Amino acid sequence: MTEESNASSRSLSTSEGFNANVVNALQLAKKELDEKKTKANFIRIIMRFPKIKAVFERLRGIHARCDKSGNGEVDVEELTEAMTELFNEGRAEGREPIRPSVVARTLSISEVEGDMGSKKHVLDQKQFIVMCAVGFILAEENKDLSTFGGMLANGDDAYRLAMADVVTAYLSFDRDGKGYFTADEFNGFMTASKRADAAKSFFTDERWAELDVSGDGKVEFEEFVYAFSNWVSNDDDDDDDDEEESQDKHINRRKNPLTPRITLALQLSKSILDKQKKEVNFTRIIMRFPRIHEVFDRIRSIHEKYDLNGDGHLQLAELNAAMNELMSNDAQGADAVDYSTIENIFMLSDLDHHGLEEGLDAKEFIVFCAVGFILAEAGGETSKMVTGAVSDHEKEYRLAMMDIVGAYLTFDREGKGYFTSNEMHTAVVDCGKKDAGSLLTAERWRELDIDSSGVVDFEEWVHAFSTWVTAGDDEDEGEDDE
Repeated sequence: MTEESNASSRSLSTSEGFNANVVNALQLAKKELDEKKTKANFIRIIMRFPKIKAVFERLRGIHARCDKSGNGEVDVEELTEAMTELFNEGRAEGREPIRPSVVARTLSISEVEGDMGSKKHVLDQKQFIVMCAVGFILAEENKDLSTFGGMLANGDDAYRLAMADVVTAYLSFDRDGKGYFTADEFNGFMTASKRADAAKSFFTDERWAELDVSGDGKVEFEEFVYAFSNWVSNDDDDDDDDEEESQDKHINRRKNPLTPRITLALQLSKSILDKQKKEVNFTRIIMRFPRIHEVFDRIRSIHEKYDLNGDGHLQLAELNAAMNELMSNDAQGADAVDYSTIENIFMLSDLDHHGLEEGLDAKEFIVFCAVGFILAEAGGETSKMVTGAVSDHEKEYRLAMMDIVGAYLTFDREGKGYFTSNEMHTAVVDCGKKDAGSLLTAERWRELDIDSSGVVDFEEWVHAFSTWVTAGDDEDEGEDDE
């Protein structure tokens, strides 16, 4: 053990030293981001909430197993026992034995919103997630230290990536890695970059109130993780008043956890187009309909291939099987197929509301592909997610999907997630081109507004767009019959 790590270990015996180690760990994480020339981008992390949520759900299950008394809380004794089991399993290979004082201080610092006057420190599920995050960064900084959060990272890529995302999200605000950020820094995040504008609807005054648990005007790492765990799982905590409204998830787009992420993805696409100074031109996209048609034909062939029962629809089980093959996925580790995300995209794409049992027809499957594409792009991944890796023609596929997004943003110019008939009319007038004006008529609006809500969301747009691109197919078939 080096002299530096010896000093670090000794300082863990005091409260001040322990906090100093947390700050050192954050600064180390910041240094690594700087060396990789990677910016802490909270918006991209929002797009990865489903995978982070899956890890947090596993941590809740671990908390339940540690809670031997069954009182919903984990104390020092229960935590030490669980850590000992992990240690004996070899999850802390090369590290020093478990130190009770470190266990106690890690637990104590994680008691966000806890009873600080209590002599017996205990953690509920959310505080347990905080403890895992604190233990993770401490173990990353000190390769000799054994912590619960550090041991969980041994051999678990999904957990490691989720915790790295938590740290990166925090550093989006605490850009100096000093161990806290203020309200000014929180608000300053909005103007730090063009892409940060996409988060204005997410970072409200209420979010700050959730963050500043102690009410001292600054947010420490532990407070951030505590609030972050709420944000990742906020779709699980709907108000009782909304329970009746959300019973049918297939027709309740607002309750779908992916809806706000689709909006953020559209705003990111808009920011990229603005940065590149590319004006969206619907008439030019019309001229590319033949190429888009070819991509849609390939998507239809995939739909037909995996429609194993030949009923013209892809059921969820068939879709999951398709995803495993398309992504060459062994369903293990961080790159495993996220079935909860697939189901949520499925429900958004089920525009006729026939549900999981009947499945998606070919046009709804195109919607499914488009939604998966923009979520993957915004998440900082390639279009491999969901149906991105459809074939070797990825370039054509990507161009077609970007044309769909660009065409949609012709009407939803703010990237807010929907557009009205007035906005569509304004876009048509501004276009001033005969082709676009003849295509975007009152009849087209009725095709767009599938649920007759008065607004058109992205999924409805893709569904109608696929009809327009292939509008001549039926006529061609009629000529063949003659």
